[in-house]
Amino acid sequence: MKVLIAGESSVHLQNYCHAIKKHVDEIILVTETSVQISEVKKSYVVSFRKLNPLKWFFNLQKLKRIILEEKPDLVHVHQINRLAYFIAKSIHNIPLISTAWGSDVLLIPEKNFIFRTLSRYVIRKSSVVTADARVMIDAMKKMDNSEIKYVHLQYGIDPVVPFVKEKIIYSNRLHELLYNIDIIIKDFSAFSKHNPDWQLHIAGSGAETEKLKLLSSELKISDKVKFLGWLKKEENNANYARASIYVSIPSSDGTSVSLLEAMSANCIPVVSDLPVSKEWIRDGINGVIRKENQNPFEEALNSNKEKCFVINQEKINISTKREGTTKRFFEIYKKTLLK
Repeated sequence: MKVLIAGESSVHLQNYCHAIKKHVDEIILVTETSVQISEVKKSYVVSFRKLNPLKWFFNLQKLKRIILEEKPDLVHVHQINRLAYFIAKSIHNIPLISTAWGSDVLLIPEKNFIFRTLSRYVIRKSSVVTADARVMIDAMKKMDNSEIKYVHLQYGIDPVVPFVKEKIIYSNRLHELLYNIDIIIKDFSAFSKHNPDWQLHIAGSGAETEKLKLLSSELKISDKVKFLGWLKKEENNANYARASIYVSIPSSDGTSVSLLEAMSANCIPVVSDLPVSKEWIRDGINGVIRKENQNPFEEALNSNKEKCFVINQEKINISTKREGTTKRFFEIYKKTLLK
């Protein structure tokens, strides 16, 4: 089986290619920025990010040539975005599978009619659409209510083995406005006044990094806040393993792979008050849902840790281990090709 996979040049896409390669004969990769993935035989960069219709036209022709020359048995797009739309326009008589990521179906289609039209086209052209949260499936059904095409399926994680826990709060989402890292820093500043021996470790990078460093300085907690930069998988796992609390409070999200990894490592999760959060976390039972006028880190500190760990390990073992979820994706591939 020859599969063309398209998506953002992210660690999640790399991990997926690594996992699915064991089940398919060949992977052809299309991304909008360059990426090196050892399991991929051929990769192409085709970008539709610039608002230049002439450039879009030429890149659409390039995309059609790639598909014509490579002749994939199946196409799998990761994230329902502009690239996914042009891929959907480029394929004929080739099955399309789409995997939604979160904001691509929860936020972007609500911005204007054009984005909603692009998203609807991809969803309707897809034989199967997967999502890791039911709230995402509900949003997509408003664009195409074909019940049978949606599959609730996790991306999959490699569980992290916990280590001796330290007084560390860990954050590793992108430094973009969507992820509210500034609020995390402010919450930690208030928390540290009564818990001066705790530290906040912030991994990742983004457009807001320098502003976040300045905020830490203004709040006089620079000595307790460490900016770790972009981490390799092993370094990221080491931070999960040592951290007592994990925090992720975006304004919109699907099921976060990072949250599941943190749960597997016995971190107490602090999450946003979003529908998807409630699919995984019961406030005060196996984590903390952040509320206004309450410090979530104080709540996490006072929670029943052992009960939290038992519940979260059960959740991880049942539905999120990468080996099992990858097999399910491959089963979808096979069934789609038989239709």
